[in-house]
Amino acid sequence: MPNKYKVYLPLVLVGILALTLWFGSVTTLIFNMQPQMSVPMNMTPTVNFTLYAGEMADGKFGFGHTPDNLTSPGPTLRFTTADIVQINVVNVGKMPHTFAITTTPTPQATVLFNAEIGTVSNPLQPGQNGSITIMPINAGFTYWYESMIPGDAENGMFGAVVTKSG
Repeated sequence: MPNKYKVYLPLVLVGILALTLWFGSVTTLIFNMQPQMSVPMNMTPTVNFTLYAGEMADGKFGFGHTPDNLTSPGPTLRFTTADIVQINVVNVGKMPHTFAITTTPTPQATVLFNAEIGTVSNPLQPGQNGSITIMPINAGFTYWYESMIPGDAENGMFGAVVTKSG
């Protein structure tokens, strides 16, 4: 008597392959929506932002356009896909902080556009500054910027990034 299940084996294998490809595509879209982008060396920034990072009198952490005007959440950064954006961050606080553009304002978020100044293991120390230059490629999204130091985003050290078509 022939094995009646041999007929179904190719269909099962194709189904498993299709499900694996679909799952991989969906997780890539959900958890890493933006490819990492770097800017060629010869390109001059068209938009410049300077953000100051630190602690506020009320105990929260924040970002601001001036050292005396930190807010939580920080100011919204707006730019287009045609912009080459330079972001300068100055740590005016008494504690180490970082800066990253991410998918969500949480410590586990995915960093986008290679946009990270300092890391958890090597943050911007008080008085230090750093800069990045990025080229956003997706319009119509709201991203976030935050300090990736554990506890910073939860203590208010984040802000929105809005991209539009350029």
